[in-house]
Amino acid sequence: MRDNTKTLEFYKKIYEQDSYFIKSSENDLMEILEEKGSDFEKMPDCYSDIAHDYFHRFYLSYTMGMNYEELLSDVNKYIENACTGWTGKDYEELVRICSVSILFNIRNEYIEKLIEKAESRLNTLMYGEMFIKLIEPSWEVKTDKICYVEDKAIVEVIQLAQTDKEAAVQRLKKFVDKQWFKTLRDGIISPEGCYRGFWCIEAAALVKALGLDDAELKGCKHYPYDMAHFC
Repeated sequence: MRDNTKTLEFYKKIYEQDSYFIKSSENDLMEILEEKGSDFEKMPDCYSDIAHDYFHRFYLSYTMGMNYEELLSDVNKYIENACTGWTGKDYEELVRICSVSILFNIRNEYIEKLIEKAESRLNTLMYGEMFIKLIEPSWEVKTDKICYVEDKAIVEVIQLAQTDKEAAVQRLKKFVDKQWFKTLRDGIISPEGCYRGFWCIEAAALVKALGLDDAELKGCKHYPYDMAHFC
């Protein structure tokens, strides 16, 4: 296991619960498609719910020690459903999708559709647009809007990496150690208290995308070092 906060038996129990939620959400989706069709206004929410279920199980699976091949199936299902459900308004989900895409070298039709949707720039922040640029270099960042101090930290990491990668690493280390927890606004611990670990996935994505040396980050409690080096 990569996180010994809980026992393996505890994690296995949560894994079973997550698997149940995935199956239940997918069954609900099929029923809604049959009854109301694909144009039903709540369809994006249905896909987003499934995406969150797959993300939670993927996140937990990493905590439990699973490798790249074992995680890939859930990652692909997460990207498929998250990109389908994304409506252009949730920039945090956008950053999560981009991060996973970078870490697992995934650039498929769902990612292409996500980039097309992002062209509308509905409620987009600089943080979100800069992550799009990491997967699509031709993307032009057209906003300087920043809402949270934690988001500004990530913008600074990306900007520093252009001229001083060592300084970028130090800024990222400070973010992971001292600021990242403030960004956990939805989820890794469910309302039922299902602990799945704490991993700053976007930090690993930045390391990979920006070509940073993460030797100093390896000792950070919440830095998913293996994930940054899977591919």
